[in-house]
Amino acid sequence: MKNRANQRNAIAGMKSIVITLAFVFLFVVAVLLDLQYLYLMAVTLAVLPLASYAIAYFFAARFSGERLHLDTAREGKAFHIQLKLRSRGGLPQTTVRIREAIPAFLLLEGRDDPEIPLKDWNGREGYAEYALIPQKRGVYQLGPTNLETTDPLGLFTFTATIPVQSTMVVLPEPLPMYDSAQGGEGTYGLRERDGKTRRGDGMDFHGVREYRMGDPLRRVHWPSSARRGHLVVVEHERAYQQDTVIALDLSKDAEYGVGRETTLEYAIKAAATLADRTLAAGGGVTLVTQRGHLTVRPSDGDPAVGRFQLLNTLAGFECDAVTSLSEALQGLPPESGRHWAVLTSEGDSKLTGFLNRRVQLGDSVNVFFFEPSSFGGPLVTSPAVAGAELRIIERQHSPWEEGGRWFERIIRETI
Repeated sequence: MKNRANQRNAIAGMKSIVITLAFVFLFVVAVLLDLQYLYLMAVTLAVLPLASYAIAYFFAARFSGERLHLDTAREGKAFHIQLKLRSRGGLPQTTVRIREAIPAFLLLEGRDDPEIPLKDWNGREGYAEYALIPQKRGVYQLGPTNLETTDPLGLFTFTATIPVQSTMVVLPEPLPMYDSAQGGEGTYGLRERDGKTRRGDGMDFHGVREYRMGDPLRRVHWPSSARRGHLVVVEHERAYQQDTVIALDLSKDAEYGVGRETTLEYAIKAAATLADRTLAAGGGVTLVTQRGHLTVRPSDGDPAVGRFQLLNTLAGFECDAVTSLSEALQGLPPESGRHWAVLTSEGDSKLTGFLNRRVQLGDSVNVFFFEPSSFGGPLVTSPAVAGAELRIIERQHSPWEEGGRWFERIIRETI
């Protein structure tokens, strides 16, 4: 961008030098030869830049624009934008340059500067097309659009701002499953689990069949085997993931780090991944924060709609809650037989007490503690819960480095 601006300034400077030298030459010759028409030509040449400036200033065009794009985009995936530009009144504009006000964490695809070339510009209307690659989830304001035009001689630059603004919601992108042998699908569609670790039905009963070499013994249906005189096993139509409660802490001043390398962004990435995999496995998800809770079950409607709803909700979260996560969890129905995934960077004793009670009721609990000190924050005691699994995530486990392999490995066994 600076190189282009320097080139344009150099060209305008050269034009000014040429006009100045021509004026000096004509004036000197007119003095030496006492030729009146050369005086007139010199004066005309001297006034020409001012006339060009006045024409561009007093007959400036009024611009309007329209930005077209989808309302939502995916983190790390390019989305395309079309900017339509029109001028009304004034002189036709032969040279128009566009600079978009692009927020941080939105990168122009294939370009190093925000100057966008116009297409099919006829002096009155045209359009520009470009693509942005979001580097971080969130809600972004695009615009305004800044324009640059020149006078007829190209000596002076005029700027204008078109207040054309739009909103773009960037959804968090769940991490892919990197190692299907660990945490992937097993013989019955999902990783087989020990029934002692979680309560509730994980599969729909379909019937029984004869035992085959390699079938787990815990699937043997002993009453039917006794009646038939040979081993038979329970067969399920499909393995479904158990419903999961994802509790995300949005306590005020509890976010540590800079940019997308913060405790909140790591927690959002973990929540998106857990929710996505649970829904894909057929389970329901209840997302709980200090802002309220949202429940999505594939059986209640289109799973894709529920997934979008969850990711869209996660996209707008900020650490701005004045209440604690434990208070938000207290408002949930006192049901047991659930799986809990708690994501926090706080050491709240009330939260620890609540989770202890859930474990006593037979629930399985995973606590994801995003270590504040590794993000430049204070040293905080993690909320250790007897009978729950504690997973500590540090800054070095970035979900954006190496495709998030280390990060994904930490949360793989949760769902």
